[in-house]
Amino acid sequence: MNEDMMCENSMETKKTVMCRLLTSILLSSLLPSLLLATEPPNYVDHVLPIFKRHCTGCHNSDKQTAGLDLTTYAGALKGSSGGEIVKAGVPDTSRLYESIVHADGVEPMPPEKPKIADEQITVIRDWIAGGLLEAKGGKSKLRTVAFNLTAGSMKRPENPAMPVNLPKVELARTRVTPPILALASSPWANLIAASGHEQILLFGEKPSANAEPQMTHIGTLPFPDGTVHDLRFSRNGDLLIAAGGQGAYSGQVAVFDVRTGQRRATIADEEDIILSADISADHRIVAIGTPARKVKIFSAQDGRLLHKIDKHTDWVTAVRFSPDGKYLATGDRNGGIHVWESANGGIVYTLDEHKVRITGLSWRPDGQLLASAGEEGKFVLWDMKDGFPTRTASPHTVSREPSRYSRRTGILDIAFARDGSFLTLGRDRTLRLWQTDGNAIGEVRELQTLPTQAVFSWDGRQVVTGDFEGNLRIWDTESRSMIQELYPQ
Repeated sequence: MNEDMMCENSMETKKTVMCRLLTSILLSSLLPSLLLATEPPNYVDHVLPIFKRHCTGCHNSDKQTAGLDLTTYAGALKGSSGGEIVKAGVPDTSRLYESIVHADGVEPMPPEKPKIADEQITVIRDWIAGGLLEAKGGKSKLRTVAFNLTAGSMKRPENPAMPVNLPKVELARTRVTPPILALASSPWANLIAASGHEQILLFGEKPSANAEPQMTHIGTLPFPDGTVHDLRFSRNGDLLIAAGGQGAYSGQVAVFDVRTGQRRATIADEEDIILSADISADHRIVAIGTPARKVKIFSAQDGRLLHKIDKHTDWVTAVRFSPDGKYLATGDRNGGIHVWESANGGIVYTLDEHKVRITGLSWRPDGQLLASAGEEGKFVLWDMKDGFPTRTASPHTVSREPSRYSRRTGILDIAFARDGSFLTLGRDRTLRLWQTDGNAIGEVRELQTLPTQAVFSWDGRQVVTGDFEGNLRIWDTESRSMIQELYPQ
């Protein structure tokens, strides 16, 4: 090796050593912050430095503009002269968060200045969503509502209702398969009902040569009334109700006997479609929601109108009875949610967290929590002891800016399983599974087509999804893999 080559190799070795040294120094300097970023934000380490930079010049122990002191954890939780500014687990409508993102109708902070950096907004949002921790390892202030396995539950019938020898109904044929607008799962049997064109498709379990039985098309129920917009099984699984009609012309609710397929009753005679309907646990009353901004409660025995509620300000898009039938939750296209006493139509709670269309309402099986979902991509878990939210999350949003939505933003369906876990189905073509406290379990990403509806199987081991192209798919909740596609025969 000549002298020039030796010199060149020596220089390369020095460069390598220097590069490794600089990399080591850089990583060692970044490591604490990288580790810190994986920890939940807390007031002392993450939030207070932001407050000191932007807020405490006006909101300190001496000045206390608007009665607010942000220099201490106790002061931040106490709030201002106008009340609390942070609600644990509920960032989107916490006044502090609304002010720093410059939400409409809220005084922006800092005043007469641009918004603080997006990274700092995210820290404050995550601090509120994570339970307002004071310091590392601190105790979360998230409200929890224990899931009572016995409350609101029913014993499984010895012979859950399944269709037997249904009347032969000719399948309606259309040039294009209609989207799945309504989907329901029997609470006690492997039975799925899906909307079709002026018909309801029933899928049930059928023995196969494989170890696991397969779901297959077992019958069809006619719905000549028009388009089916909602399907619900009764709490004991004996009845299936279908709501729908023809736009700006008629709306009805059909009540079917699950075993025989016989149409037992027709409820309501509206001048427009019925968007949503449900039947109480005791089969005594049926509730409907309409584009006329009304909620109506009928006797299921004779079809008499018992109560008419005019409080909603836009189309009523969701109505759901509590598991015991005592309460009725209703939501509208303007984001309004109300809870009523089923017996007399009296108001119990007005729930104000959503600002856009309510796309789904679902009661936890024990009746202690109500879940709501909206087109802004957010879900809310409501404590039914006092009507306050216990947790909000925005898992199906493209942007965190509250005033900016895209065509891929929105939750399209939400539903509880028997064990208290729940699902959300998004316009971002993602199915997500959640624990009963709102913590994520897993997800199915990049669904092939825009989804529309989702339900758990009766035992919670599977999820059935419907989409805009009329496809039905079954997913395993543990592996999050597709196990079957369903087709009408």
